[in-house]
Amino acid sequence: MDVRCPVCATPETGRELCEVCGVRLYGDPVLGAATARDLAAAEAALGAARHAWDLRAAALVAPGPETDGHHRLTAVLGGTPPGDGHVPAGAPREETGDSTRVQALLAGRAQVSFLECAPDGLHLTQVQITRAGIPVPGDTSSTPWRSVVPALDGDPTLRRFQLAGGVGTLPPVDRRAFDEAVRAWLAESLRTAPGATAVLLRSAPGWELLRRAGAVAVQNPAVRLAADGEGGAPEGRPGGAVRVRRLLRTLPLPADHTLLLARVDPHTGAVHPHSHVLFPAGLVLRPDETVTAEVTVYGGPTDSTPLLPVLAGPPAPGTPALALRQLKVRALEPERLTFALRGPGEVELVAPAGERTPEEPTADLSRLLAALPRRMVRPPALELLLTVDLGGADRAETEERLAFVREVAALLARKDPAGATVRAGAVGHYDHTDYETAWAKAGLLLRAPVVARPPAELLAALATWSPAPGRQDTVSSLEDALHEAAVLAARRPVGADSDETCRVLLVVGGRPPAPARQHGVVPACPRGTDWRTALGRLRAGGFRLLARTHPATGPPAPDAAARQAGRYAAEAWRALGADGVFRPGADSPQDVVRALDPPWRHEGPACPLAFAAPLR
Repeated sequence: MDVRCPVCATPETGRELCEVCGVRLYGDPVLGAATARDLAAAEAALGAARHAWDLRAAALVAPGPETDGHHRLTAVLGGTPPGDGHVPAGAPREETGDSTRVQALLAGRAQVSFLECAPDGLHLTQVQITRAGIPVPGDTSSTPWRSVVPALDGDPTLRRFQLAGGVGTLPPVDRRAFDEAVRAWLAESLRTAPGATAVLLRSAPGWELLRRAGAVAVQNPAVRLAADGEGGAPEGRPGGAVRVRRLLRTLPLPADHTLLLARVDPHTGAVHPHSHVLFPAGLVLRPDETVTAEVTVYGGPTDSTPLLPVLAGPPAPGTPALALRQLKVRALEPERLTFALRGPGEVELVAPAGERTPEEPTADLSRLLAALPRRMVRPPALELLLTVDLGGADRAETEERLAFVREVAALLARKDPAGATVRAGAVGHYDHTDYETAWAKAGLLLRAPVVARPPAELLAALATWSPAPGRQDTVSSLEDALHEAAVLAARRPVGADSDETCRVLLVVGGRPPAPARQHGVVPACPRGTDWRTALGRLRAGGFRLLARTHPATGPPAPDAAARQAGRYAAEAWRALGADGVFRPGADSPQDVVRALDPPWRHEGPACPLAFAAPLR
């Protein structure tokens, strides 16, 4: 006959105290028969112990008050509401120290099963191990408890109460029959599961039948390891695949998690794959921890959407890709990226928010490496000459022009502080003294010209420039500035090769140059300087002609003289901006600097990756 503990229904083993609930099962022998008082006291003590044991189990189940489950559990407890000031024995454990043992078990295996005995059933989760040693959770098969142990109650709340060890007024679940049922299920499930290695995730403390199921599981030869987890999956806690993923996320990274970029050899221009380590091998995360890594990548010669492959290891054929993202990057511009790591193989691009994922989530690394260009051909050096109209009737417009030129110089200085590939000069111009006597000294047509030099030096010179208010907007002394620019352009350094330099003239103004001779109502240059001749000399010297000016807007002028002046201005600006015109308010200094940059060229296909360093 099977003798069991009168409190927790555990089969007794001949010990004085029950090994589960701790109640005394045997005492010292006494003389004489037990009296009615002795029997009543013993029954009262057992009743109190049973009630305390059941309250403990009910507190673990913890159904919400005023729910049907709460009412049913109260009835099973003999009318005592569950959870009245009672704290469950033990608290859920966090993952502690098992990650190294689990990692050692996964090493060299292609697949491992994770077994969990949870309050809602038995879960078996398959985990694939990639070539890089990264565990990837797969499908989870779940079996409800009643299909394994039909003796358990059909009500979910009462069934969980039984799994926590409670008895109450329900028929006690035969513990040995329960063990045999679990053993039979394990024999069938682990035999048919792919792979012959399993890890048991221990259940939460206090769930007595789940503990027994785990004890049966570790006797199965396929179960090589029992690991702590987040304390099973009681009401409201994750179980199955979620719990397995939580454990796998605490394993050490088996390989460096790297971002694949392109790098250009500064001497030869050859393009090579570059591996930037985001998260080093061996990194271990705490449960629910996320760590981030930031990296700056750079755009190629044109606006593009480069791929951002995250690899498990160095860039070599056969290295698996963990993630693949695609990002819009401006030409030659930096982009700061933030990647988040949630566990081995789980890398996500979290910033900037505008990332775009390709339709194909996997990357053929061999094909990607073969698609790199052979060489990036460095663009020629840039020689920039600016003319700046510092006069005019609208002072705010004049100040805006000067601020624009300073910003362009600042951007060029940031791009090339030493002036190795960019040199810039400028000529500022005002009005002819024939027309202006109040604001300009006799003969003051131009600012002291700044010969082409490193952009930082030009920026310092521009700091001394200031606008001068004028009284007319018909013409300026731009023709004299163009003549001076042609003279500056002729002063090339010894040994300079025009084929190795991109030369650009950028005219920043609001008023056209004065003609060499009177043009209707448009006054002539007092010096007789012909701006077309100066422009021709610049064009012959290899200069591209660009202009930045306000477009003519509004209806045609009502009088013939104004219309004639407007036609002359339009003709002049077409010639000055023969190779391109920028508009204030529409084209920013950044847009203008990008347009000024001589283009890079690539030998072979366009680079599909972002660059690890700026193209310079």
